[in-house]
Amino acid sequence: MILGGLYYKTGITIAGFQSRVGCLFFLGSLISFMSLSALYNIVEIKPLFLRERAGRYYSPSAWLLARVLFDVIPLRIIPTIVVSTITYWMAGLSADAARFFKFLLMLVLFSLAMALYNFLLACTFRNGGIAILLSALFNLFTMTFAGFFVHLDAIPPVLRWLQWLCPLKYCLEALSVNEVGSGLMIQDTLQGVPVSISAQLIMTLLFGFGVNNYYRDVLVIFGFIAGFAVASVGTVWWFLRERR
Repeated sequence: MILGGLYYKTGITIAGFQSRVGCLFFLGSLISFMSLSALYNIVEIKPLFLRERAGRYYSPSAWLLARVLFDVIPLRIIPTIVVSTITYWMAGLSADAARFFKFLLMLVLFSLAMALYNFLLACTFRNGGIAILLSALFNLFTMTFAGFFVHLDAIPPVLRWLQWLCPLKYCLEALSVNEVGSGLMIQDTLQGVPVSISAQLIMTLLFGFGVNNYYRDVLVIFGFIAGFAVASVGTVWWFLRERR
């Protein structure tokens, strides 16, 4: 509600468009930091899992399935849908059902990717403090290279490749492309002169996003999900065991 109130009924001026993208960026960042709780949950229950696995009470597969059913779905996916839905309509984003569901799809996938990333960290590091620190640093890293704070084309070439490692970059680009793809036009007045210009052009000039990159970004996020999931399963099966 607070996020929706902050960006309530954003306008279609140049400043309003910046607020729209700011809303999308803030929402993605919020979901990214919310996923930290997935890491903390694993850190808390890992000692119990190690003891019970050593006693052969259940298999790692059963434990992983339980995490999906009782953590990922109720604590990651459902809250993401609720927060995103409230914010979307309060902020006055595109009133098109297809674009709303594409908006939800990207945020749910992004939430799942970040939850799996934190799950992987928690399973990899014995020290929970190190895992939390690395997760927070990764979140700051993705925010820096997401394209909101600095234009992607303005990043020095020696560092520009880092943007391809940032899930938030793909999330923000897909959400922005989805929003302007409805034919959004910017209506503003500059020094007394009325201006009407495509939001796609403004998006490209201000942030460097590609206007046809939505489905590419979805596939890339799927790739992050698959990579984090495989790495997490492998870590649980081969390394997350009690050592005497």
